[in-house]
Amino acid sequence: MKIDFLGCSGGIEGSIPDGRSQQDCSRSACYRIDDHVLIDAGTGVARMTMAEMVQIEHILLTHAHLDHIACLPLMIDTIAGLRKAPTRAWALPGVLDVLRAHVLNDAVWPDFTTIPNAEHPFLSLHEYPADGPVHVEDLEVRTLSATHGIPACGLLVRKGNVVVAFSGDSGPDPRFWAEAAAVPDLTAVVIECSYPDREIELARLSSHMHSDAVVQMSAGLPPQVALIVVHRKPGREQEIEAQIGAAIRNRRVEFPVSGDSIELSPVAR
Repeated sequence: MKIDFLGCSGGIEGSIPDGRSQQDCSRSACYRIDDHVLIDAGTGVARMTMAEMVQIEHILLTHAHLDHIACLPLMIDTIAGLRKAPTRAWALPGVLDVLRAHVLNDAVWPDFTTIPNAEHPFLSLHEYPADGPVHVEDLEVRTLSATHGIPACGLLVRKGNVVVAFSGDSGPDPRFWAEAAAVPDLTAVVIECSYPDREIELARLSSHMHSDAVVQMSAGLPPQVALIVVHRKPGREQEIEAQIGAAIRNRRVEFPVSGDSIELSPVAR
């Protein structure tokens, strides 16, 4: 499974690694899997060409905060009329309610679920199944628990023997970690960590993760499961990386920046 981290910053500015540009790195949540599926549609969408946007068949949303949906309506507008079938967006019922009422409402943005007509729209909205997986392309997708103060979910994405748990935005959620750990062939967890330990209270108030929470909650995972840390807030990236890197020595830990890609293969058990 190839994951393109088109956007994985916790903001639109931040610390830039040597040799990388600000424009490349400072994009919000958008993860592309094997060219045809997006998880979330933040400003990372803007890294794609129009031709790449046309190839996206499914958008899997974790929640409706702006840094995760900002470019969804812009992308659909950009490729309107270039696809033979609607782009399909999947989300929890509460997230779809927010999109309909506050984004695709013909005031903030045109309702592309009825343009050019309701029978053949540019965008279609779909609820995640409540009692099983949804199959998109060659992926099997299930929702996982998340704690973010609004309708939100994590996602368990399987492609053959590669299985990745995406937390979405969430504070410490024991149920998410138990659900992930219960997957016998789990390959990796893509976990948000917005704050370093000195900002634990801010993390608590905003229902986000901080460095120590990542260390503590991931301790129950088998050591062969990789940890991919995303959504680091601007200016905190290096501090978070140092804290988690110093505390977790028994597993692969990655700290991608926007524009990076990671190829995941089945791990030995």
